[in-house]
Amino acid sequence: MPDDTSSPEHRPRRRAVLVGGAATLATAAALWAARDPLQETVDQLSESDPSTPSGDPTGVASEQLPRLDRLAGARLYYEVSGTPTGFRIEPAFAQRLSDTLARHWTYLPAPPPAQLWSYGAWVRAEDRPRLSWHHAGRAFDLARVRTGAGQELVSCRYDLWQSATGGERAARERSYWRLAASLHHDFASVLTYLYDQAHHNHIHVDDGRSGPAGSTFSPGSRVQVQAVQAMCRHVWGLDIQPTGSWDDDTRSATQDVLERVGVGGRLTQGQSHWRAFLDATARQA
Repeated sequence: MPDDTSSPEHRPRRRAVLVGGAATLATAAALWAARDPLQETVDQLSESDPSTPSGDPTGVASEQLPRLDRLAGARLYYEVSGTPTGFRIEPAFAQRLSDTLARHWTYLPAPPPAQLWSYGAWVRAEDRPRLSWHHAGRAFDLARVRTGAGQELVSCRYDLWQSATGGERAARERSYWRLAASLHHDFASVLTYLYDQAHHNHIHVDDGRSGPAGSTFSPGSRVQVQAVQAMCRHVWGLDIQPTGSWDDDTRSATQDVLERVGVGGRLTQGQSHWRAFLDATARQA
């Protein structure tokens, strides 16, 4: 088990910034911010989109968080090195995420997943110039779900399978968006490959906005609307494009899904309809 100074949560996960020996720390931070597409997009959208991470986390030191090596019964692996690794995670967030994943495991073929591959949870404040929910240990970047024998059940590595075609592409998309549906059920901030290029290799989830209350649907959220559109397309087989616009075609498609699962009504009627849509999508094998 790596110690606190060598573990993956202490290492930057995205593109490194080359800084000359004479550069100051302030210059390095400015360069990093300029090269970080996630932060740029969050800056633009967080005020208007309730599904993006909120900007008021409180960073904590690593010793304030327990190191976990399992979530939902699955061993944690660091995606970069491919090795079993413990991650520092805030306990309440870890329990919420574990419960969400354990529920999703019941929708997957037996045996249940034994490996959960991730780019990490908690990170040091020095690793990024602006605080995020990763600095509080209340965010997780999910890359793959595998069996104990290494069989891949769900891949969030869109960067690796985006060029796939036919049945392989359809199966990848289907398992991806079924998992995303389970995450959207309990968390307001779920960022998929549709969000930006920085999320082509993982799904980001945090509870900074939703906490224990779970998520609700907002037709003004590009993140949620795009996710709904992708679920309608890739899980339910409806001809809907992920435009991010809550248009008549999207409204009609979601009403069709709710009718199919015996709920009826509209997605905007409240949390119960939102969760019914997501539960049915996650179960749709």
